[in-house]
Amino acid sequence: MLRCLAILIVVVFHYPRPEGHELYQAFANFGWTGVELFFVLSGFLIGSQLLEPVSRGETPSLKRFYLRRSLRILPSFLVVLALYLFVPAWPEMPVVTPAWQFLTFTQNFGLRRNGFSHAWSLCVEEHFYLVLPLTVLALRKHLRAPSLIALAAAVMLGGMLLRGGLWMQHFSTLGPGEPGWREYDKLLYYPTYARLDGLTCGVLLAALRVFRPAAWERWTRGARAGGMAVVGLACLGGVLFINEEHYRYLPYVLLSFPLASLGFAALLMALSGPSASRVCARIPGVKTFAVLSFTVYLTHKAVQHGVRDALAPHGMDAFHVVTVLGGAVAVLLASLALHHGVERPMLKLRERLERRLLSRKPLPQPAVS
Repeated sequence: MLRCLAILIVVVFHYPRPEGHELYQAFANFGWTGVELFFVLSGFLIGSQLLEPVSRGETPSLKRFYLRRSLRILPSFLVVLALYLFVPAWPEMPVVTPAWQFLTFTQNFGLRRNGFSHAWSLCVEEHFYLVLPLTVLALRKHLRAPSLIALAAAVMLGGMLLRGGLWMQHFSTLGPGEPGWREYDKLLYYPTYARLDGLTCGVLLAALRVFRPAAWERWTRGARAGGMAVVGLACLGGVLFINEEHYRYLPYVLLSFPLASLGFAALLMALSGPSASRVCARIPGVKTFAVLSFTVYLTHKAVQHGVRDALAPHGMDAFHVVTVLGGAVAVLLASLALHHGVERPMLKLRERLERRLLSRKPLPQPAVS
């Protein structure tokens, strides 16, 4: 459910916004939070994968972890990157970022918007995949609830202070519309150091589920789950207010990312209980769009732009019903093609390689009697 919500609001965020439709514009302006939701979900998933072995007294396998991540992310990413680099009709904008920055996942540093610029979030994810396993390995014998909470609080507070300091240094004297604001995204939106809030909240939830399963059960059922939903919606309401009233100013810089992350983390808890999960699973299309979320994310900007360009000479603007529906169908078809042609075969290969890797794991030696 939340993965579907994330990709929906990301797609809306990247779509043109009509003048005179204030309600739609407010929702579209809020769409940047879709990536924050993806970060929370990723932190929860990856944190669970790494912390579950630790909870059993085992050492997480880096070889298995990186095998799973690389075959999940890289094949589809590389195919779409090739389309951007070698098929002139594909990009929604000219690709200015050098290919080596895409391939080394350093694109999100010094980035200005251009073709395939939305791949910046994959850079943050890759940095997370590099740092978190090493951190878990280094601290696995010392992981305790107070230390985890303190570490998470330090990461989020440190991010707030860093963003605030950069804003004070570069943007505090700028008035509306001044050209200096062009540097804002490069310094305070795309870089990894600015976007650790959602990943941190996700890992903290994973630690709660893994190390305190009884507490996790209590807080994801019944009235407490309802309370978490209220908390989550209140946090997201605060983000919506800040987004409309203080966009890119200091309150936004300090509070928007942490509030969005906490709000989505609370919603994740509220929807993780068995009752809520069953209800969400009955919503038509939820499972399909959750499976396709990654391929939709990779392809939607270029495909929708192509549909708009194709229909514009026929008098259909971006908000004509044929353009909107045609773009939605085209994105769905492109994402299905990428999923079935690339992603799914690679996941099957991953399963085979993982079984082979596990079969080579040495058996425990019997105790000497």
